[in-house]
Amino acid sequence: MGLSILMVGNSLTAANAMPSMLASLLDAQVVAITRGGARLAEFSNPLTKTGSRVLQALESDGTQEEYGCFDYVIAQDMSHLPATNPSAHERAVAKMCELARDHNAAPVLYGTWGYREGSAKLKKLGMSAAQMGQLMHEGSLRAAAAHGAIFADMAKVVAQMEDADWFYATDGVHPSPAGSQLVAQTIADALRC
Repeated sequence: MGLSILMVGNSLTAANAMPSMLASLLDAQVVAITRGGARLAEFSNPLTKTGSRVLQALESDGTQEEYGCFDYVIAQDMSHLPATNPSAHERAVAKMCELARDHNAAPVLYGTWGYREGSAKLKKLGMSAAQMGQLMHEGSLRAAAAHGAIFADMAKVVAQMEDADWFYATDGVHPSPAGSQLVAQTIADALRC
């Protein structure tokens, strides 16, 4: 049997059925627990609906047909938190890493990107795309390193693009279908290292 992966995150994970893309790339079983707009802290809190679902999946140990023992838990935080509140982001990463390890799974941080230059949400944050991308990279890198998570750094990948417009959906926040394919490839590459 191949790899078994649990993914937790919000619409940046769910967009364009990215978990299915990852499953195809790795020939793996990927279970995704997502909620639009969710912060990572919600997924490690058993008192929330999504946190309860995550705990149920991790504790099933193969006793429930749809779940098995997971090799990896891939976690994604709110789209701007590593840039706007890195300490809250790091606390959430720490809890998720602990939860994964408590269930014999390797933790993986899927770090997201800065918003597209000129997008409404970026203007609302009051920073440039380059500033946001750098802060996203730094906040997630620091959290992953501090808690021993494998790191898939999409902020760095997007920042290095000469023209990143193709990566984004029309809202300048979510990935396009091709963007989601690149996310899946970047995560797959991080797991293969």
